[in-house]
Formats: sequence, C-alpha cells, structure tokens
Amino acid sequence: MRRTGYIHLYGLNLVFDRVGQGPAVVLLAEEASRWPQALPPGFTFYLLDLPGFGRTGGPPLTPEELAEYVAGFLVMLNLGAPPLLVRGVGERVGAVLAERGYRVFSGLDLSEALLKGAFP
Repeated sequence: MRRTGYIHLYGLNLVFDRVGQGPAVVLLAEEASRWPQALPPGFTFYLLDLPGFGRTGGPPLTPEELAEYVAGFLVMLNLGAPPLLVRGVGERVGAVLAERGYRVFSGLDLSEALLKGAFP
C-alpha cells in the first residue's frame, strides 16, 4: 500500500510516497507515478515528486538544485545513503548525486536492478 508523505524543505512541501518494509531504496523520476510497475517485497521504496513536477509545486530547477532537494530529503528522513534508481529527469539528478558519492543506478527497471544486486 502506498502511503503519501510531505516534508517542508527549502520552502517547498516535497511530496513522496512510501511503499513496503525493509531496507530503503529511492526511486527517482520526475514524479512518483513514473514508477507504475509493481514493487517487490522486502524493501521500503521512497518515490519522490521532484520540485516543479507532480504534486510538489515550485519553479523549474536545475539538476544541481534538484539534487540538493534529494540530499535534503535523505537527511530529513534519516535514510543515510540508500541506492537510488533513476529514470527520466531523475537521471540528470542522479548524475549529480553520483558525483557526490551516492550509489545511483540508471536505465534499469526494478527486476534488472534486483538481478544485478543494486539493492542491499
């Protein structure tokens, strides 16, 4: 079951969905609805609506600015550095986060990522 959450970060209400139980995995695209596939059990998935997309308001931002929101989100929810699976706009944001040392997996669907051991 998807649970919707909100955190106030840098002047915006960042909207996200949380699904499942287990180690954290962040699914990053423009908005949470870009991940329509069924999510496998055994993980807690966090699906963000990036600022300027979906249910999160705000002006258009650069990938570097969006990466600050993602990093702030991880800190605010005390998630540490979970694996980030990215697609769409999330790929550009993921490239910035990868430069900062985050584990970013691009171009994979969930089943491919599980097979390749992307998740803990």
